[in-house]
Amino acid sequence: MSQMPWISFCISTYKRPEILHKQLLLLLQQTYEDFEIVISDNDPDGSAEKVIEIIADPRLRYFKNRENIGIIKSFNNSIKMAVGEFIVPVTDDDPIDANFLEFFRHLYHQHPGFSIYCGFKRTGKEEGEIEFISRDSFLPEVLDPMKTPNLLWSSTLMRRMDVIKTGSIPDFGSPHLADHAFIVQVGSVNGGVIVNRMFSSLTSHDSNFSKLNFEFYVTGCEGFYHHLVDFFSDHPKLKHFKRAILNHLARWFIAVTFNLKKYYTITKYNPVLVTKVNDFASEILNLPFMSRYLLRYKTKNLIFKIKRSLHLLR
Repeated sequence: MSQMPWISFCISTYKRPEILHKQLLLLLQQTYEDFEIVISDNDPDGSAEKVIEIIADPRLRYFKNRENIGIIKSFNNSIKMAVGEFIVPVTDDDPIDANFLEFFRHLYHQHPGFSIYCGFKRTGKEEGEIEFISRDSFLPEVLDPMKTPNLLWSSTLMRRMDVIKTGSIPDFGSPHLADHAFIVQVGSVNGGVIVNRMFSSLTSHDSNFSKLNFEFYVTGCEGFYHHLVDFFSDHPKLKHFKRAILNHLARWFIAVTFNLKKYYTITKYNPVLVTKVNDFASEILNLPFMSRYLLRYKTKNLIFKIKRSLHLLR
């Protein structure tokens, strides 16, 4: 590893040493080796420290927060400590392909100068097709679910100086959607390169933050909308941007709500938590900019109830 690595993987973790251990071993298998992994331990007791000692790889840099400062601030701490030209924000549990960095290293040398290099699922594009998105088109191209149905920040390289320029990960009181807002902020500096291929994936387990902590869903929805509208308030395409933001929110809201309903109705039955999901869904639909999706929600809910009844009859 060079003195100043090309890439900094930036991780926040909290009391999941076994999961972190598995993730670090996986990241260390990258075929391109000029990187560091910056770990911000949000557990003041330092539950992750032993993991770092056991692996004992010089590319691991560990920092322990004095108190639990929340996911976003902890992630931003890892970014603050990073020294790479580019950063890759990654959770402690989502796997990344071993050839991820090697692929984007070649792509970067062929097409330098962009703020962000992404591997996203793109509609109507060939597998592996490369697109060059200007900074003025980045938000609608990435947030419109009809154009980009799947995106993850762990499948991106972001130029660290542009990350700092945009204020790092936005903290609007909820980790939900902060990653998506972060992606479009960075892309708005000097555009990005998008490859139609996912290089990472989400891991589902009982300790996923999204399966509990329901109080953050309303805050995330409201914060995401107002943060991006404010961030791009002077942009001449703001009206166009708003449509993409709302389309993105509608897709996200329906997906997370009914994934949780399915999980706590069929996978792990818990009627109390189903009620809580219904409660936060009602709160979100009462937000002025989300009320337009009430009919879509009711239609989806009717279909869900029919499918649930058929499942119970089996």
